Amino acid sequence: MRILAILDRIETSVFTLETAGELATRLGHPPIRVLHPALQDNPDYQTPDEGMPSPEEERRFAQKISAKADALRNAFHTWQATLSDTQAAEWIEIAGDVRKTVAREAMNADITVLSRPHSSDPDEVAQAFSGALYDAHATVVVAPLQHHDSVGAHPVIAWHQSPALDQAITAAQPFLERASRVSIVIGEDRPDEVAEPAIAEELRQKGVEVAIDRFVIASSDVGEEIRQHALKAGGDLLVMGAYSRPHFIEWLFGGPTQDILSHATLPILTHH
Repeated sequence: MRILAILDRIETSVFTLETAGELATRLGHPPIRVLHPALQDNPDYQTPDEGMPSPEEERRFAQKISAKADALRNAFHTWQATLSDTQAAEWIEIAGDVRKTVAREAMNADITVLSRPHSSDPDEVAQAFSGALYDAHATVVVAPLQHHDSVGAHPVIAWHQSPALDQAITAAQPFLERASRVSIVIGEDRPDEVAEPAIAEELRQKGVEVAIDRFVIASSDVGEEIRQHALKAGGDLLVMGAYSRPHFIEWLFGGPTQDILSHATLPILTHH
């Protein structure tokens, strides 16, 4: 099992590292590769009609990139010092096309952990997310925006039958089979419209306690309803399938006007 953690935002780096560490704990302490995908070129000057940066602009850009890398590297070393002797983690920095870098690295990982996107993020954050989820077709765990004591002890499956969910459940199988409890949240147009998923009985046969939580969809914001049910269940990992761009991002994280930083969040394991 190989875990890749992407550090691209200073303010969320601690939560990304904590999530990667908790996942590793649940999986028997596989090594964690922590990647900072740094910009190589100033994004303000990407096409000929944008001109060329002045020497002063080049200097400011280089200082900004260096300061960010230093801050993220320090966050990594601070976190690394808290790890047990059984947990190995390495730091790498790669400058270049962020999307291509993340996609290439994610293809060689079993789980890629990223920070939760926000509408005000610079473009490279969205590029990293798309590189892992859509280009590499990797299993992605989106880190929450606050500390969680555990990740994967009580997974919650957001049930919506699809090949993407099947892949997410397959990736989450090590957590599901080791869980103290698994909740399956089913949003329906009418009560008892959806048959109980086969995974529920499969887990019961393995001795895992399974709870089915059905609700009748009451609004167009199904993502918010699922989030509320997952939090109410006391879950610590939301397992769900990803949809096509851009609707999945909007459905999962809210539209651009929604401040998701004001919401309690769960780690989310997903696959496209």
